Amino acid sequence: MAYSIAVDIGGTFTDCVVVDGAGQRTVAKALTRYGALEEGVLESLDVIASQLNCSRQELLSETTTFIHGTTQATNALVTHTGATVGLITTHGHEDVLRIGRVYSKIAGLTERDIVHSSRLAKPAPLVRQDLVIGVNERVDCDGDVICPLSADEVIAAIDTLVAAGAEAIAVSFLWSFANDAHERTVQRLLAERAPHVFAAISCDVAPVLGEYERTATTVVNAYVGPRVNVYLRTLEEKLCANALQAPLLVMQASGGLTSVDDASSRPVVTLDSGPTGGILGSQALGRLYGEPNVICTDVGGTSFDVGLVLDDELPIDNEPVVARYSLRLPKVLVESIGSGGGSIAWVDQGGLLRVGPQSARSNPGPACYGLGGEQPTVTDADLVLGYLDPDAFLGGRMALDRDLALEALARVGKRLGLEPEEVAIGVFRIINSQMADLIRKLTIEQGHDPRDCVLAAYGGAGPTHAAFYGHDIGAKAIIVPARSTAFSAEGMLACDIAHTVDASKSMRSPLTAGDLEAMHSTLTRLENRIREQFRAEGTPDDDVDIARSVGVRFRRQVQTLMTPVDSGPLGAEAGDVIAARFSERYGKLYGGGALLSGGGIEIDLHRVVGTRRVGRLPVISAEPEGPDARAALKRERPVFFEHGGYRTTPVYRGELLRPGNEINGPAVIERMGDSVVVPPGYVAVVDHYLSLRLLRTAPATTAGPSLTSAQGELS
Repeated sequence: MAYSIAVDIGGTFTDCVVVDGAGQRTVAKALTRYGALEEGVLESLDVIASQLNCSRQELLSETTTFIHGTTQATNALVTHTGATVGLITTHGHEDVLRIGRVYSKIAGLTERDIVHSSRLAKPAPLVRQDLVIGVNERVDCDGDVICPLSADEVIAAIDTLVAAGAEAIAVSFLWSFANDAHERTVQRLLAERAPHVFAAISCDVAPVLGEYERTATTVVNAYVGPRVNVYLRTLEEKLCANALQAPLLVMQASGGLTSVDDASSRPVVTLDSGPTGGILGSQALGRLYGEPNVICTDVGGTSFDVGLVLDDELPIDNEPVVARYSLRLPKVLVESIGSGGGSIAWVDQGGLLRVGPQSARSNPGPACYGLGGEQPTVTDADLVLGYLDPDAFLGGRMALDRDLALEALARVGKRLGLEPEEVAIGVFRIINSQMADLIRKLTIEQGHDPRDCVLAAYGGAGPTHAAFYGHDIGAKAIIVPARSTAFSAEGMLACDIAHTVDASKSMRSPLTAGDLEAMHSTLTRLENRIREQFRAEGTPDDDVDIARSVGVRFRRQVQTLMTPVDSGPLGAEAGDVIAARFSERYGKLYGGGALLSGGGIEIDLHRVVGTRRVGRLPVISAEPEGPDARAALKRERPVFFEHGGYRTTPVYRGELLRPGNEINGPAVIERMGDSVVVPPGYVAVVDHYLSLRLLRTAPATTAGPSLTSAQGELS
């Protein structure tokens, strides 16, 4: 039996999905082991192997594809536990990270935080000032050398940084993307003088215009590099020692897979790679259902992640902000807030109940886990309200303690003058409101109507809350995938191996023959680099698909959109074709009334993406068997709903549901790793892929879930 495996490490759980040759999926979860993430991966494999009645070694020996989404880079950046970094830059520009941009104080902040402008500060630089060394060199914007680089000065800088304890060294010179000779010299000297030090060179990491963003991206790459490098190598060694013969593939934030070697040298590309898998899975889900517009929502242990697929296209952010650091690299657009199952409930200085962004994570975890956590979380509230079964969590592998949850909620309730159950209701309302607000930010505030989109709800806690935040935004349908608890991992199996190369070269309309020739020359050079990388990995040219594009914006604007460019030489009409394609994409994104057709365009980014297709795994479907779901009825228990309080509610076994089954709310459907709440006024319909569609059956004003009752008192 040939297996395909995908593993996604989350803030609380490590998810694993195994697909056999017939398309049968097997899912498992294990607690994320901070400090030894590979142990959580191996534990999840053990759980899967036991379900398949084989050993870990037998499972891995028959595996043909192994894909991994790692949070190691994100964790190091968010918790400031990366390496000690030194920076070598052009003399006179040593303060570029501290100066930043005018928006540095608000980058990555919520609207609530931005309001308190008097207390805002730029993010702390990842490099100590004493570890920033400027060397004499200068290249101009045309790539001409104005001031040569002294090898002796570079050697002195390297020796100084190593003696000061630098574990990684970043190199970012002015205009290095126009001529990388000086940075290549430093790279060679680093390999000779300090081979044990991780090196990040801007012409490899972010060869694009923008001194601050290019330097910040290179420094972040150096900051997370040693940790990611050691982790990936350790995981690869342990998997190989357990009989894995297939190459370990790593999920990238841009939406493709890459090798361990590539991810180890450019670990910045793995930032937020887990949520990216969920977006790709949602895109594949939309194609199954013929739905080109999908709101992707992932409620995990530490965060709530939202993405948007429009017209079956993945949204790419070329200037993402991660942990408040502005970067320059292509990344699937995902917005996140600290609203997950492990988000902690607390009381602020004004005496108001707040939820998140702090998380209990997997250690110590929510109070109900019984692992030492004492602060109340969303999971504790969900348990007290009856949405979770204390004896059926993770399919019965992990017991929850309702009394510990009540005690934790009572400690907060004492400050608010509320009973534990009332605190739980407040936590539930607040977290749902925060989720709905983030979705509105990505849809309504950007000119997209949620009523034109289906909402995909996944993650361990997503199905519990989906009907509530989905109802509030007015999505036309809510889909809870069959294996929503590990959907981000499963989405990685829909990925292809992809490499992306960028280069900056500025030009303005009207594009001359010389401009088009220069564009073709730049794109051809990037295409050759892509093909060389694939050849080094053993992939022949015929198996690689090449896509060329340029970053276009209206003159004097800042919003750049990647616009496709045809292959081959560019004729005289190419400039008009590019402008027309850009205007069409711009109009779809911002509305036709926003077009500045007479303003001309500017181009400053050239990109080539090479893709090697990975065989698609079969998806199992079944014929409907009728609406009667009584065969899956488990029992009844009290569950809280906004209209009517605690109600005796039927609970169903998700694994026993068959296509065509219909369950009217109120109801709870328990599956391995999640609990789907069906409120009054909703019906859950099991489709032929065993996913659940949550549909309204009654007017929202009379029977639908409410998010706003008493919100002013509790938020």
